[in-house]
Amino acid sequence: MAADSAGNDLSAAKVVVTSAYRFAPYDASKTLNAALIAPTVADVKTSLDTIFSKGGFVGLITEDGAPQDNRDADDAIKFHQPGYSINGKASLTEQFTVAEDNSITRQMTIGTPDTNGVYHVTDIIQDGKWFCYKETVFKNGTHRRRLGVVNLTGNEPGEETAGKNTGDAWTIEWIQDDACDSGNSKYLQSFVTPTVSPGPHGSAHQADDSESQPVAD
Repeated sequence: MAADSAGNDLSAAKVVVTSAYRFAPYDASKTLNAALIAPTVADVKTSLDTIFSKGGFVGLITEDGAPQDNRDADDAIKFHQPGYSINGKASLTEQFTVAEDNSITRQMTIGTPDTNGVYHVTDIIQDGKWFCYKETVFKNGTHRRRLGVVNLTGNEPGEETAGKNTGDAWTIEWIQDDACDSGNSKYLQSFVTPTVSPGPHGSAHQADDSESQPVAD
């Protein structure tokens, strides 16, 4: 639907349906570029399969640990002339709580097992960078794609209450790296907007939940 006389458009509201995260170990021989997630790419999973061949999806995210974007920055540089300033260096992070214990969540937290299947744990955050793809689906059918390089900087295991899901609260930081956009961006982002066709009475069709699914394995 178009904006009303007050300039408000319900179909443009950011009502989230679901999100998905996909990670893979950093590989300097691979390149993350805009063409991989452009709105013209219909099958983004296939376009990213080579990049994420050694990774996977973290899977389910807890309901009370939904993704949260954050920005922290140094103080802005202000000048003698009023109204002029330069923003301080920004840190862009995301927090979310993973609900699954699978191969990629273990690889990023406790590492990989030895030949006997035993993990030699020294920390619950592994050093090193990771490729990350995030897709968020909105109620109106728009898919927001986000691709870049991250560090896992936080991991807070949840309380192991009997009968309840034990989630691990993660914090990732998007970092500028030569492998992504030649080092020019912290991440690449695109929006895939569904084709809107008029209904029988001239009203626009809005995608429902069954039409709003993210990329998956």
